[in-house]
Amino acid sequence: MFLKRRTATWFGGGRAFVRGTIARANAARDAGNFKDAALLYEEALRLRPDDAGILIQCGNMHKDSGDYKAAEAHYERAAALRPNNADIALQLGHLYKSWGRLPLAAEAYARAQSLRPDWEDARAELERVGKAGLDTLDAARAPTLFEPLAESEFTALATHLQLAAEIETLAPELAPGRLQDLLHDHGEEIAVRALGRRERSHWGILPTMRGIEAIRGFCISAVPVAEMQLYLNDQLVFRSFPKGGFPLHHERSNSALRKYVFNFWFDFSAIAHGRHDLEVRTIGRGGRSQNAHHKIVVADPMAEEDFPTSDQLVSADPADPRPIDDQINTRPSNIRSAHRRLLPQDPRTILVQRVDQLGDFVVSVPAIRRLREIYPAARIIGLLSSANAELGASLKLFDEIVVADFPEDRQFRRRVMPLEQQAALREKLRAFDIDIAIDLAENSPSRLLLTLSNARFKYGFRHPLLPNMPLDLEGNSHDPRTGDEMVPHSNKLVGLMEWLRAMARSEPNVEKREDLSRDLLARFDLESEGRFALLHDGARLNFSRWPYYGALAQKILAETDLAVVLLTDDKDIRSKLPEELLRSERFHISDGRLKFDEFDALVSFCEVFVGNDSGPKHLASLRGAKVISIHMARNSWNEWGQESSGYILSRKVPCAGCQIHNDPEECGRDFVCIRNIKPEEVMEAVRRLL
Repeated sequence: MFLKRRTATWFGGGRAFVRGTIARANAARDAGNFKDAALLYEEALRLRPDDAGILIQCGNMHKDSGDYKAAEAHYERAAALRPNNADIALQLGHLYKSWGRLPLAAEAYARAQSLRPDWEDARAELERVGKAGLDTLDAARAPTLFEPLAESEFTALATHLQLAAEIETLAPELAPGRLQDLLHDHGEEIAVRALGRRERSHWGILPTMRGIEAIRGFCISAVPVAEMQLYLNDQLVFRSFPKGGFPLHHERSNSALRKYVFNFWFDFSAIAHGRHDLEVRTIGRGGRSQNAHHKIVVADPMAEEDFPTSDQLVSADPADPRPIDDQINTRPSNIRSAHRRLLPQDPRTILVQRVDQLGDFVVSVPAIRRLREIYPAARIIGLLSSANAELGASLKLFDEIVVADFPEDRQFRRRVMPLEQQAALREKLRAFDIDIAIDLAENSPSRLLLTLSNARFKYGFRHPLLPNMPLDLEGNSHDPRTGDEMVPHSNKLVGLMEWLRAMARSEPNVEKREDLSRDLLARFDLESEGRFALLHDGARLNFSRWPYYGALAQKILAETDLAVVLLTDDKDIRSKLPEELLRSERFHISDGRLKFDEFDALVSFCEVFVGNDSGPKHLASLRGAKVISIHMARNSWNEWGQESSGYILSRKVPCAGCQIHNDPEECGRDFVCIRNIKPEEVMEAVRRLL
């Protein structure tokens, strides 16, 4: 009797457990947490392994989370339990279609249709799969695939199945898609693409506005937009006219929608510091409006002279009555030396943080030793926990050790340091005048202690609470099964030091060819020792081309004894150049594709090379030519300027770093960052090199 009661109770509890687990799985599914839902359905299947309904739901969750093999196993188990269930066949078809195994998808959809001949969903899916590229398996006769096949038909099917199996070793994501797959229905909206920089503050990590900032983006509207307005805390502070409306790329159905672009340059210097509500508002025809609200923080402007390499940091003269746009657009362009380095000089004082456990410090020893080798003249200060201080002293790797109390708070499950202790530590570290502060912990709140060092340069593994460190690193190895690390932690820390050394490298990158002859320049009458300037007006992105190469060529011919060779891919270039320039015997145009050795000889023997940020500019630098690079501000001249001699010209604009690539209409300012570089300024750089 006792045994029967226990059994009945257990089975009743088991049913309740399954019901509760399925309810939790359904909730996870509805919230979009497909992996969690799959795990919960798996738990229910432990007690009800032959429940086809749970098997199907579990298969759906595995499919939606991308685990196609697990989904297939669950659907096949369900199909074995319910061999004549059309819905299971349809779900298998959906799985194989998502998996890219189209022949198997067609087979499953055909089975679903054969089981329910009047089912429109199965027929439509079968037709779609046929249109997707099943050339040799005619979708119209796919329902007969379950009948005996002729030998030729079987061979065709086997070929397709083999291709489906092999696709796992290829990259189908790289294959050309269908244009219709790009189409989608846009909605009316305001999209803000640039809004300050996200920084930590008292109010959290928010867009932070410092001095002159660009607020750039676009509005999608079905009615014409006549005006863009900027509000701070419900007060109108700026208004301008948008550019547009541009037709939308890949709009599926609403041809009335248009894109209207804005690019405000606004000075926040006079705005009270603190958190504000920023609103971008459009005014359209008939008074119709849209708006977008953002929480921002206004903070102290950054001094332009403190960051001379930044093209985005630009200031205005408060005594100048002209609008900010005029002040910025009439400033001279920057002519900078191509030789540059991440650190202005080798560091004199380096702080190394390791404020955790003894084992953490032990695995850091090879990295600290490597740091000492990289910067042997630097004074290295160790910021260590009491657990590490004595070992640190015994290694004699530090010139001085500072002990920090940074204990683990078991209630909050993290390390903590009271604010008054932080202030005291900050004052102690300030006395060292630290150049670089390095945190050796990988995933730790100790990264935030870097802010106490007052270091000019902070470095460590990437951390979400310090999103804008001057240099960070994210490097991992992955076990093929668990995804866990596969190498000792000490290796990663040595890698952290090597990354610092590589990023601080400033050696020129020059590889000259000794097998080139000037005879290759015969078509330009330059096979003798004549000196010439090489101009290249091309660039992969048309809007990134400087438009004044003809004017520059005239100046070079007038002010020097150089000949000029202009490389171009513009077949109509001659109709755009002055007759006087075209008649000059010292001016040559090449608008066709050169043999590589001819091209290489031009960049190798030229007296000076002038070009946009393009491949020929980099090749000229590699060959040791004197290079003048003309940069627009869409990406950093620090990153893509040449690496040897010469000069880099660019302009400071608040919207620098826009990264515009496929949608040039989104600039909103006609790319003044390159169009406002004057021929006289480029000629000045030429004079300096000659």
